[in-house]
Amino acid sequence: NERRKTYNKGKPDVKEGREQRRIYEQQYRNSPKGKKNITKSQWKRRGLDMDTFDNVYPIYLATTHCDRCNIFLISDNGANQKCMDHCHATGMYRNTVCKNCNLNVIR
Repeated sequence: NERRKTYNKGKPDVKEGREQRRIYEQQYRNSPKGKKNITKSQWKRRGLDMDTFDNVYPIYLATTHCDRCNIFLISDNGANQKCMDHCHATGMYRNTVCKNCNLNVIR
């Protein structure tokens, strides 16, 4: 028991380490770099052409209204959540639309 105390002296407790990691991850997810990397990962999974990501992402961020119905866009879930519309065959970005328009699009 005495050896264990000496070995662990100065090291953070396991629970304390987990809490520090959780706080760091939360701060990273809310940082501009973290948000960009999360968005890139999500778009890659959904089939967006990653060659155009660095050109498309600033346009996506700057868009405040749906390109189809002109409703004000928000970041949270809901009918007016900001979505990236793209061609599923080519992966090319088309425009930024609300969730409602993205789900109800007829091609």
